[in-house]
This record gives sequence, C-alpha cells and structure tokens, in this order.
Amino acid sequence: MNSHEPVSDINISADLTAGFQHFVGGFILPIPCILCENNIVYVQDEYDLIDFLDNYGINLRKVRFWHAYLKGNMVTIVVLDLKSGELLKRSHRLNDDVLPCDWILVKDDIFDSKSEHEKQ
Repeated sequence: MNSHEPVSDINISADLTAGFQHFVGGFILPIPCILCENNIVYVQDEYDLIDFLDNYGINLRKVRFWHAYLKGNMVTIVVLDLKSGELLKRSHRLNDDVLPCDWILVKDDIFDSKSEHEKQ
C-alpha cells in the first residue's frame, strides 16, 4: 500500500459505544442511575444512594463511593453506607437506557436548585 493512498472513512458512531471509563481518583459511569455532573464519580466522595422499593417507597442512604467495575455489559458500583458501615453493590446494564433504574446515586448537592442569582 502506498503511504499516500487515502484510507476509506470509518463510521465511528456505528462502531463505538459510550463506555465505562476509569481514571486516577474516579470513574465516568454513563448509566442513567448515576445523577452526577458529567456522570463522574470520585472515589471517597460522599453521595446519596436512593433505592426504590417494591412497595413504592424509597430508601435514602448517605454513602461513600468506593469502587466500580465492569463485568460483561454490567456496571457495578460499590459504596459504603456511612451509618451502618455496610458495603453495598448496585448494578445496571451499560448502554441500555431503556431499563429502569431501581436505584440512583446522586451527589448530595445536586438538588440545590437555586441559581447563583437566587443565592445573592
């Protein structure tokens, strides 16, 4: 092959999917159960874990994010319940926004909806 021959275009959007990313100190978790800015969670940061119960109730826990891992197409997060000291795992299928979340991990200040103008 001559080094000056053009290479045919590749349809990148069809070949790549959004995925699980790990970086020093945190993770990018593109799943609908993660409600954090840019889907970024940081190791050792505190979050709220909201579990949706079968009886339409909710369980809210303060947790510390510990780890995340990918097995097959399932993303699993590991968090530490700050009250009980229990390690908890929650999973969701990667690249599947159709499946409902029965849990949500949210940064505890995300619900502070006041704009900068309202705070002054």
